Amino acid sequence: MTVASLFDLGEVDRLLTTTRSVRRRLDVERPVPAEVVREALELAVQAPTAQNLQHWRWIVITEEKVRLGVAEQFRQARWLDRYRGTRSRRGRREAESRRLQDSADSVVELIAKVPVLVVPCMVGRPPDIGRIDADWTGRGYRFDPDDIRSRSRMGAMMASNFYGSIYPAIWSFQLALRSRGLGSTITCMNLMFPGPFAELLGLPEVVTPICVLPVAYTLGTDFRPAPRVPAGERTFWNRWGIEEAP
Repeated sequence: MTVASLFDLGEVDRLLTTTRSVRRRLDVERPVPAEVVREALELAVQAPTAQNLQHWRWIVITEEKVRLGVAEQFRQARWLDRYRGTRSRRGRREAESRRLQDSADSVVELIAKVPVLVVPCMVGRPPDIGRIDADWTGRGYRFDPDDIRSRSRMGAMMASNFYGSIYPAIWSFQLALRSRGLGSTITCMNLMFPGPFAELLGLPEVVTPICVLPVAYTLGTDFRPAPRVPAGERTFWNRWGIEEAP
């Protein structure tokens, strides 16, 4: 048996290339059974996680009162984002800017109407890279300047471990939803109000919300691969800038 024959590669590739960020095509009228969400989450937690600590936690929101509270916070965050955007996006082509603005606006309305919101969380706080590096270099280790250990830093590695331990599971969750006829999109505007958001959901102080995913069945399933720059044009071999494979 060859490796290729272990899976139907056509179907696997179709799933990977057509799992889109879905906003306008979410069916906000159709209920989503709790069992479907549970199935997708069970698949999601098979994703790799640093040291197998499994520090993820998942909050599934179906209560209208809580959902509307999340939506109101998103609305306020969007107002701030638009103010920032009018300054930071000057010079961008008008049509492209309008499309991005409309897409972001649609998420705000979506949050209030979608049947399910899922909030992936991590137990722990995001690493403070600067503080960790300062603490690490100040511990009194003494190495010869030519020793690579003299240039070691811990902050970036710990931050990578923190977020890298949850985003593979989030993507797996989205793939599982897609395979069952549902869609989702990753939104992060809730992070603009960490305190009020934690209070709304009753999060312990040690828990960090990572994002919010609106979840619903999709209107149609005919999603296509998105236009992307070919990977070969953004890939280097062995060292930066070397585009030809050995």
